[in-house]
Amino acid sequence: MPSLIRKISDYRMERLQVHRVSVADQVAGILRQRILAGELRPGTALPEVSVSAALGVSRNTLREAVRILALEGLLKRDIHRGVSVSHLSIADVEEIYRLRRMLEIPAVYAARKPSVEILRQMRSLVDEYEAVVHARNWVRAVGVDFQFHTQLIRFHRNNRLESFYQKLIGELRMGMVLVDRVHDDPGGLIPVHREICELLAAGELRKCAVLLAQHLDDSEARLRDIVSRYADLRRVRTGT
Repeated sequence: MPSLIRKISDYRMERLQVHRVSVADQVAGILRQRILAGELRPGTALPEVSVSAALGVSRNTLREAVRILALEGLLKRDIHRGVSVSHLSIADVEEIYRLRRMLEIPAVYAARKPSVEILRQMRSLVDEYEAVVHARNWVRAVGVDFQFHTQLIRFHRNNRLESFYQKLIGELRMGMVLVDRVHDDPGGLIPVHREICELLAAGELRKCAVLLAQHLDDSEARLRDIVSRYADLRRVRTGT
């Protein structure tokens, strides 16, 4: 009997844990949306006591939400400074794009017999990207763009590599939302993505790799510019 009571007690604790995590997911969703919408800027501090009180949740729940967003690269925790919205350095951008080139360009050459399903998904994502860009929904546009590039990685046929790539581009998400907001012609990226699809379908892999390399170069340059601007603003605010 004591064993049964202990098991029942364990189940109750698990239900409480599931409930707490589900609330943490909701809190993470609220903070994620505010970060990606630009309401919480890079470097913004999130004091645990005031944020948990403002959201009406416990500090433990907020910590779980922070853990979720830290894994996505949107928040960072510092032992001395607490939790703040992540910001990329120029070195971060260079490192991430170096890895993107190492993964995405070989993925093109791995598409010697491209999957019809992957190409269908990529074309569908270009259509969706066009719609959300015209709607000026920059958060969604960045998400769809990353989905498009993730489809490229599928040509490697390596699930672990896909998981690694997801984490890698997650670190770029907020920066790319800021890029799209100030991009002089975000719609100009639509034909680039369409051409990537068509070159893959036609087996023109070298041309596709050259186009993709240029696309990544342009993307890195825009993000470097944004990161530099925010670094300058932080120096002005802090007086450093």
